[in-house]
Amino acid sequence: MDVIVLTKVGGILGPFALIFGLVMNAIYELLDLVGIPNVALTIILFTLIANILMLPLTIKQQRYSRVSALVTPEIQKINKKYKGKTDEVSQRRMQAETMEVYKKYGASPSSGCLPLLISFPILLALYRIIYNIPSYVNSIHDLFMTIAEPIQTTTNGAAIMETLMDELNIVVSKFDFENVEKIIDALNGVKTTGWDTVANAFASNPDVVQAIDKVKDTIISINSMPGGLNVMDAPVHFSQGVAGIFPGILIPILAGVTQYVSVKITTPKTNNTAQENDMGQSMKMMNNIMPLISVWICFTLPVGVGLYWVCNSVFRTLMVVIVNRFFNNKDIDELVKENAEKVAERKGKPTFTEKLMASSASAAQQEETKKYQSMSDIAKANRSKKDYTPKNYKPVDKDAPVNTDSISSIAHMLDRNKNDD
Repeated sequence: MDVIVLTKVGGILGPFALIFGLVMNAIYELLDLVGIPNVALTIILFTLIANILMLPLTIKQQRYSRVSALVTPEIQKINKKYKGKTDEVSQRRMQAETMEVYKKYGASPSSGCLPLLISFPILLALYRIIYNIPSYVNSIHDLFMTIAEPIQTTTNGAAIMETLMDELNIVVSKFDFENVEKIIDALNGVKTTGWDTVANAFASNPDVVQAIDKVKDTIISINSMPGGLNVMDAPVHFSQGVAGIFPGILIPILAGVTQYVSVKITTPKTNNTAQENDMGQSMKMMNNIMPLISVWICFTLPVGVGLYWVCNSVFRTLMVVIVNRFFNNKDIDELVKENAEKVAERKGKPTFTEKLMASSASAAQQEETKKYQSMSDIAKANRSKKDYTPKNYKPVDKDAPVNTDSISSIAHMLDRNKNDD
């Protein structure tokens, strides 16, 4: 069953989707001008441009990978030095020594993961655009609008549409027949062989039938790929025999192979035995499992998403190879020097990670100070509360308020209440 959550993406992905949607629309319009309007080609060029736009993140990540060969062993020595020491003083010393190592090489604890964290919502936005091209490419949107508008005027159209969606296994999130964009979302899920079914369902409205006849071939044509594939169809149809399996099965296979090769080439090698034994083994297992997951996902999603997946792995691998070739021609000491100069340019301003670690240390110190707060201060604070009765307190004759100006009076109070705490 295809769950369609289209129209334009909102939330945190909204700004990314809006920017990349404009890029997608510009590419398609340019191809249309030169006479080759094609969604598959648009996806390929779009993926290339997206990877070029994310090149600064790739450079930053690969730069850190080179420097981490020096940083990681020293950080591991510090962790080993303070292993088992959980007191606040030791933890602060460990944090200080760790930050000194990063400053020494002009690196940052977030240098390795920050590019991934930034690129993750971008990749999700790209995926949503690929899955929802009519919402971002104006020409394609107009083609679907040609069919959606007469459908909306059909008598009892809402019931017909819901029945049709059940028959074609299309589910649109928060489907509303009064919203023409939601109708387009549903039509976007119609496979190549499903347009005749749509026409038959709305046979009572000649305008719908004529609209489908008018633009159906164009929609199929712009979504076509070599080998008879269609970017909006599933890659494999087992019910159609060999013709429904090949060449569509190449899409999920290529998705898995290209991701496996990409991981092998882009993952930095390490000679650290400890890392190889624990975290390294976990990463190795994950890297072997992810390509298999890619194969399974691309079996269930439209060909266009699988095409994007393949192209993204290929282009990302090429980018990393080019960037690594540039860095390999640079001496590691030169990279460290460049990093140190960038740190100096900040004029001593702490990074976000450094602020976070300093804040953590400060909070820990405050908690430690609270532990050693005077017990008499705590008792005094408790006594200030209305109707307070100390634990194990026994009334004493002639019990009088304490005179804070009298040392003997204070001594009498402490002696009298020595069991209060």
